Amino acid sequence: MTVDGETDDRTEDSAHDDRISPRELAIEWHPDALRPNFEWSVALPTDWAVLQTHPSLWQRQNERIVDDYYGGKRVAARVRRALLRSLEDAVAVTQKNRVLLTLIRPGVDAEGRIENVALNVMFTSSSPRLASMAPIRKALETKPGTTEELTTPSGNAYVVFVRTDEQQDGDTTRESVSVQAFYPLPSTTWTLVVGTTAPRPDLTEALRDMVIRLIASVSWGSDAVPTEPAPAADLPDAVSLVSYRVNNG
Repeated sequence: MTVDGETDDRTEDSAHDDRISPRELAIEWHPDALRPNFEWSVALPTDWAVLQTHPSLWQRQNERIVDDYYGGKRVAARVRRALLRSLEDAVAVTQKNRVLLTLIRPGVDAEGRIENVALNVMFTSSSPRLASMAPIRKALETKPGTTEELTTPSGNAYVVFVRTDEQQDGDTTRESVSVQAFYPLPSTTWTLVVGTTAPRPDLTEALRDMVIRLIASVSWGSDAVPTEPAPAADLPDAVSLVSYRVNNG
């Protein structure tokens, strides 16, 4: 996999697309993450932190993410623990759902509540059947939310699905938003799933724009026919990678 960098300083500014030369993403994949065996590339924001999920690397990376977020500033111990715990929860969910890549924008609001924004990239395989729109339409037809069928600049069809949920936040609930895209890669058995979640519904349009731009940037080579059948996987439901609860302990 290669990645094209995007230099968007803020989530709200995600409509601006400043591209740089493709580069290899320096990450060691979790051994259980599903991925195609051909070369593919995608444009990702460069100022988001990569969440490592490899068993030997994730804990050290989480501590680095928190240190970078605070930049040496003093922070309440309970808030630091809560942010680390939210990243640990995200790693666990990522591993369980065999997500290939998760990017995180860490955040803590003025009240000490976690406001992480997560962007996850994963693949599902329909092997031996070619990927298509039909199972995506069927999987989403009964789910609450808004479904759009769009096309990439090259004319390939994909689906964007937006929904809001109530998440537990201490003794209260908090509204969150999830934006997902399902892109069956033509002439392959693979469907790319891109999803982002945030505890701020006001970011819905910005997150939707970012997901659409990411899908539009996807490309793959002429060797995109798997040499061996990949294990079939069900179309995933929304993968929530954000933890909102801040414990006082």
